[in-house]
Order: sequence, then C-alpha cells, then structure tokens
Amino acid sequence: MRVQIDRFEDGGWAVLLLYPDGARSFDAPRELLPEGASAGDVFEVRFEHDRAETERLAGENRRLLGELIWEEG
Repeated sequence: MRVQIDRFEDGGWAVLLLYPDGARSFDAPRELLPEGASAGDVFEVRFEHDRAETERLAGENRRLLGELIWEEG
C-alpha cells in the first residue's frame, strides 16, 4: 500500500492519503514518519502480522478473564 503525505496538522499529526487515488485519508503520528518527510512525499507501507505476539496476547487475555471469573465465582 502506498500513501502520500497531504499535510501536517497541529498536535503532531500527519494526514496521509492513499496513493495514487487519494480516495481515503487517515491520520498518523508524525513521529512514525522519517525525519525530513514533507507534504507530497510518497511512502510504501506494509503491515506484518506478528502471529507469535498475537497468540501471546490472546493467552494473556484468557488468563486475565479466567482470574476475573474465578474472583466473581
């Protein structure tokens, strides 16, 4: 997926547009962008599924839920 920086807003947010059509926009913290990034710059964005962390988090959630149920019961 490619995005283009549309503008920077007060409070440290960047408004990004899907590139090349610009049909959708979303905000991202400016600190996630490389130093020196400016309006008009285009970036390749990738999401990587961290399956191990997902499973670890699911296990932790199950454990916490079990504790809550045990305390209430």
